[in-house]
Amino acid sequence: MSEHCAWLLPACLPGAVPHLGHLLCLLGCLAGTSINPMLRAAQLAADASRSVLLLVPWVGAEQQPLIYPAGLTFSSHQEQADYILQEARKRTGLPCNFTVKFYGGKYFPSFGSVFPVEDIVKLIPPEQRDVAILEEPEHLNWFQHSSRWSRAFKHVVGIMHTNYLAYVKEGPTGTGFLNAAAVYRVNRWVCRIHCHKNVKLSDAVQALPHQVTCNVHGVAAAFLDIGRAKAAKPPPGQHRFTKGAYFIGKAVWGKGYRELINMGAEYNQARADPLVLDVVGSGEDLPAIQAAAAQKALDWRWLGAKDHAEPAMHDYQVFLNPSTSDVVATTTAEALAMGKWAVVPDIACNAFFKQFRNCLQYSDAAGFVSAVDKALLNEPTPMSDGELNKLSWSAATERLLEVGSMAAADWPSAAETRYNAALWRMYRSIVGFTALREALGMTSPTGTDEPAVDSEDLDDDDEYQQQQQPAAEAPAVDGSKRVRDNSEGARVARAAAAQKEIEEARSLAGAEADSWDDDFQYNHM
Repeated sequence: MSEHCAWLLPACLPGAVPHLGHLLCLLGCLAGTSINPMLRAAQLAADASRSVLLLVPWVGAEQQPLIYPAGLTFSSHQEQADYILQEARKRTGLPCNFTVKFYGGKYFPSFGSVFPVEDIVKLIPPEQRDVAILEEPEHLNWFQHSSRWSRAFKHVVGIMHTNYLAYVKEGPTGTGFLNAAAVYRVNRWVCRIHCHKNVKLSDAVQALPHQVTCNVHGVAAAFLDIGRAKAAKPPPGQHRFTKGAYFIGKAVWGKGYRELINMGAEYNQARADPLVLDVVGSGEDLPAIQAAAAQKALDWRWLGAKDHAEPAMHDYQVFLNPSTSDVVATTTAEALAMGKWAVVPDIACNAFFKQFRNCLQYSDAAGFVSAVDKALLNEPTPMSDGELNKLSWSAATERLLEVGSMAAADWPSAAETRYNAALWRMYRSIVGFTALREALGMTSPTGTDEPAVDSEDLDDDDEYQQQQQPAAEAPAVDGSKRVRDNSEGARVARAAAAQKEIEEARSLAGAEADSWDDDFQYNHM
């Protein structure tokens, strides 16, 4: 493996190698999923032989209040970089000797997300394009049609943080299946196009090409320190925990509040004494959530936003997280690290937590009631050093380096390489259509707000097309750079040609092409 490694958030990962020189981390959004990649960068940078670059979207001053906590804004790249490094050091206790660099980003209200508005690949010197870790590669590349990561870098690993299918199924009545079918296909396409290997944190994430399932996230050192302190024997007559049950999460429906309310109502029906619960979190859906809880006669305390590691949270004995849309819930890992009981459903997103003695899993309402009773009546077992280590970022990084590596058999065959290239040509042609981008709310009247618009220069992914049709993209007589015709008619022609190439590649691949069928099929309710 070469010495250079790029990390992109959400973007890229190095394989299991003894030395990683340059590591680029690309942060593709600014939600909670940005915290884990920051902590991963800090852990990787702990090895002095690695030069780690964290690449972060820069959002203009007029949009910062829309996405950052109240009162938090940045006037310069340096100010935000200093904040990120300070936050990383506070959460990890590590030197955090990584570099922070920015790419142009814009918040699109129609998606509630930040997307890149420039070609990120071109910000990275060619000599540093060895290994890339793409955190949320699907999010990063949905509307990107400039450069192909797997051609620009020698080794690209995607890490899937979010169950987007669960979110789109919550759309307007009657649209859920169609939305999920579209997102399922597009996610497979962009992960195949841009990544050599895709790491799913759990099997709550959809099936992907070249996938492996492994939780490669850890928890901040502060939570492990709390767990070690709670493992100590308390003075005579005192208890290690003095508070009951709580839930923590941003106050939006997608964070499990429907399930929490339903399970709370089930508990109250089954027991004479109602469930006493403190709910921690703020967000746009909080009034509706509180109203729904009141309709079920759930007399809970609503405490607003708090840091999960702050002292007020240490003494809770039981963490309830009935969410069914998580991939791997960071809050559950944090609660276990602090030595608490965690009561969670027995589903794919919680498979990693089964190994911990203080994780109580249930399969139905009766199981939830029994688990809550047990957790409230009995102190959890003190966390062992081995259990705490499994939740650490050090162990998570070792898992990442192991599963992200590429054996000889993992690399695509010649037939698959041709198929992947044709799929990229088709996708970049389709996603560049002005009408499509306008319908999705991804353009402005000036066109300057488009996420990752096409570069004027011909991309090296057109090499195959140039070989087949050398006259179509011939160099200009005056020696100037060749440019791509980005008219709608030209895009239609390129998409049609790419579709033909896909069929030809499938025909030539024979039985190997059977594994590509899911790229165009969706049979999941």
